[in-house]
Amino acid sequence: MAQAQITVLNPNGINKDMSSYESPKDKWSDGNNVEFDNNKTAKVLGNQQVFGTPTVAPYWLMPFDTISTNSWIYPSLAKIYRVHTSGTSTTHTDITRTSGGDYSATAGGGWNGGVLGGVAIINNGVDVPQFMGTSNTAKFANLTNWLSNTTCQVIKPFKRFLVALDTTESSTRYPFRVRWSHPAEGGTVPTTWDAADATKDAGYVDLSQSKGFVIDCLPLGDVNIVYKEDSIWSMSFEGGQSIFGFRQLFDDVGILGRHCAKSFNNQHFVVSEDDVYIHDGQTKQSIVDEQIRDEMFNSMHPDYKTRTFVAANREKNEMWVCFVSNTNDTNAFADTAYVYNWRNNSWSKRDLPYASYVDWGVVEFDSATDWSESGEWDTDSKSWNSPLKPSLLIASASATKLYILGSNQNAGTSFRAFVEKDNMHLGISGTKSITKLIPRLSGTGSVDFYVGTEMKAHEGTTWKGPYTFTPGIHSEIPVRATGNYVGIRAESTDDKTWAIDNVEIHWKSAGARGNGV
Repeated sequence: MAQAQITVLNPNGINKDMSSYESPKDKWSDGNNVEFDNNKTAKVLGNQQVFGTPTVAPYWLMPFDTISTNSWIYPSLAKIYRVHTSGTSTTHTDITRTSGGDYSATAGGGWNGGVLGGVAIINNGVDVPQFMGTSNTAKFANLTNWLSNTTCQVIKPFKRFLVALDTTESSTRYPFRVRWSHPAEGGTVPTTWDAADATKDAGYVDLSQSKGFVIDCLPLGDVNIVYKEDSIWSMSFEGGQSIFGFRQLFDDVGILGRHCAKSFNNQHFVVSEDDVYIHDGQTKQSIVDEQIRDEMFNSMHPDYKTRTFVAANREKNEMWVCFVSNTNDTNAFADTAYVYNWRNNSWSKRDLPYASYVDWGVVEFDSATDWSESGEWDTDSKSWNSPLKPSLLIASASATKLYILGSNQNAGTSFRAFVEKDNMHLGISGTKSITKLIPRLSGTGSVDFYVGTEMKAHEGTTWKGPYTFTPGIHSEIPVRATGNYVGIRAESTDDKTWAIDNVEIHWKSAGARGNGV
């Protein structure tokens, strides 16, 4: 009689690039709308609408906090709005410039900017860069002291400076140009950008050593990292006549597009044309090799690849690579995110609600909101008793909505969450008879399990199920399945939560022919 054996399945993360026959034991071969943390595989929280209905379609987001107000700035292509909460009400305020008319932003170009000493700075690459002070009644206006007849693709704060990238000056484009202002005093904008004034610290450099255009910049410690399409440079304050010194850090990698770099733990997380890597300004390493590199980049819509952006879910130690998938024929907004957990070095995948942008900041709710009505918000790791919560905010221009994570549904609709690991030989070659599964499972709902078998490699897995398992009701799943290769799938399509510690696979050898790998 064949001896009973037990295999404990508890993968951490998803590996889609290696064949399921070669996939590491500690990785699922497929999955969606799940996350990996605390040695568990769990259904992700979905999204729920907040702040009522935006007045215009939000194409970008930026948190903007003053002493008295936590607010968010969200521009459309033509106007800029601000949303904030006070007491029992949420207010959407038009903060479009009063002089100069509506803006001419494009969906492909988008918006960018930051906060310089309490002053909001934003830019769309077509109009003059905009600034707004800290007053709750302030509106945006054309940036004071900006160069005449000049626009830029990107403008970002760095220390007390503003840095402009890829400028067009008097109708001539300078795609390699990095311009910086004279330093500003707190609560003000720079007094000049005139590089010819030797009494000031404004200046510019053209990084023309390679063909790639200047795309974006992001501080890393005391230096500003300048990203080109094909290389990476450091921008360090030196003073003297040059003001800033520039040094090429890497010449074999660049950045895919604007908003494709985020900082964490004194490092940058960066998406390039065909890689995702982290670096500290000295060394870099790919974090997608033999995991999800091919799958992710092959999934991007070729027409909208440069609209990819990165969001940081700092509560979960996650970086989200958000992009338009090649199956998205509805619109040109991000419907998919591959998620990197930097604490456990794992990748997962989740759906997005056609997101135009995602950012992290304090979300303030009106005091009349009772999140306990849904019965779902207690699944989050932070208390919703307070009206203030640091969180990801998701903008959807296609739906004209703002979402926050925290629901067991996506915008009121249940969604599918699943993980799968197939083509396991369970340590030996030959035929196996699966007798039962014992899931170690917690949560509020049931999970459907499937058992897959395959007699010959690559002939296609035959799945049996579903076998519904409910925590507190079921203790095991009796199974009768036979094959040389075995697979397990767990999924749900309702609005309940679940988390898997591990799954015991009980099986017997039926004609083993030696040890497997």
